[in-house]
Amino acid sequence: MYNNLPPLKNLRAFEATARHMSFSLAAQELFVTQSAVSHQVRNLEQFLGKKLFIRQGRLLSLSSAGLTYFPVIQRVFNILDVTSAKTMGRSSGITRLAVHSSFALKWLVPRLPEFRKLYPHIDLRISMVTKIEVDLDLLGVDCAISIRNDNPQYHFNHLQSEEWFPICSPELYETFERLPLAEALLSFPLLDGGYQNEWLRLFDRLKLELPQDHEMHYFSHVILLQQAAIEGQGIALSTSVLADADIEAGRLMRIPLTLEESPEIFTHFYFCCQKERRNETDILALESWLKKEFNQ
Repeated sequence: MYNNLPPLKNLRAFEATARHMSFSLAAQELFVTQSAVSHQVRNLEQFLGKKLFIRQGRLLSLSSAGLTYFPVIQRVFNILDVTSAKTMGRSSGITRLAVHSSFALKWLVPRLPEFRKLYPHIDLRISMVTKIEVDLDLLGVDCAISIRNDNPQYHFNHLQSEEWFPICSPELYETFERLPLAEALLSFPLLDGGYQNEWLRLFDRLKLELPQDHEMHYFSHVILLQQAAIEGQGIALSTSVLADADIEAGRLMRIPLTLEESPEIFTHFYFCCQKERRNETDILALESWLKKEFNQ
């Protein structure tokens, strides 16, 4: 017996609402009224004893419980849909792409309208992943953007190599722009998103030692780290994919480096899918579009 499972219709209403971040769009997708979707979501919240959404007038956002619950429920529905389609011997009609949340928010999501304009027949759905290793079957997706290419079962296509570089707010930079980089790094807090080795490599390039008592601020997610940098809380490391939008908007700036100061740290992005599916029309179209976008 599965005693902790809520009604399926409530889960469907929650998943669609969280994906669209809209009760009305979820209602259109599910062919029910907006009030019915809202009622089903409230029933789910009562079942769980947790608020899944924060409602502020017409604005809707996921609560902390919703942020935890949504990717799991979305993954379960993805797996059910893909497995059912395979069992029936047909395509689901949907292309599911798994990406890391920071990449999705900063790079992919702003470009999705252009993709949908070019390929209106492709129902592209985005799933967020948190682990470095990508398991397409476990995630219930058709393809992914991965930073590793070591699974022999998958087809990998190298999209881009991104170099890491230091960033900070323009206001903070004004306080040290005349200082040598080495002195600036030793004078301000460093923001770390779980990649302290990258900081150590940069210090090594500068022939410096990172003091054990140096002020470091740690963040579990690069989005949090980058927001802290925008707020002027210290110096961070980032890449063009993650930082360019904020740099172009004037919220962040790339700290100038000489060739000798460059840390030469790279993250490699790969498109991946099952080898036997690499020539499927919709997957090929998505792969080609991603490659073109990276190279612009």
